[in-house]
Amino acid sequence: MPDLPPGANVALQGTVLGVALGGPFDLSALVLSASGSVAGDADMVFFNQPDAPGVRLRARRLTVTPELLRRGADRVVVVASPEETGSAVGVLPPVLLTDAHERPFARFLPPPMRSETVALLAEVYRRAGAWRVRAVGQGYADGLAGLARDFGVDVADEGPASDHGRSGRATAQGGDGDGLRDGSAAGWAGEVGPPADVVARTNA
Repeated sequence: MPDLPPGANVALQGTVLGVALGGPFDLSALVLSASGSVAGDADMVFFNQPDAPGVRLRARRLTVTPELLRRGADRVVVVASPEETGSAVGVLPPVLLTDAHERPFARFLPPPMRSETVALLAEVYRRAGAWRVRAVGQGYADGLAGLARDFGVDVADEGPASDHGRSGRATAQGGDGDGLRDGSAAGWAGEVGPPADVVARTNA
């Protein structure tokens, strides 16, 4: 089973991708259009909304079935956050990528994140008609609510994802320049979403 460094990508094995993560962390996902934003609040999958077309969250495993994604979906971003609200991510266990039968075919160990409260683990994207998954390993400083807002989710102040109700800034932990971009250049501040090239199509 290969170990993927940050920025590496691999083809999906079959029609279903599973992402499994142990430890005291919650998995979430965002279904994005080509613009890099969600089409609506239903495009966010998390503990309180565990299903969207083509994406399911069950316990500590999230599955993506690309052929069942909503029309116009261009990619899915997979996110992890500590169960304890406001805690830094710290050291994550290995992320396992599995097939439809829950058999691992690749593994990714994200870099340590000292102050970031959300980790962007991976992105599932379409390239030349085929679906691939990329290891990301990028931290985000202002929590799940800030990340969700920057991708276009309408997060209510009293909602379950609003523990960190500020827009934030991503901090890169590696990568090859494609896909989710280095936060030092992205400037994710204010109330607008990230620029389109943050989630631009890859050339790999």
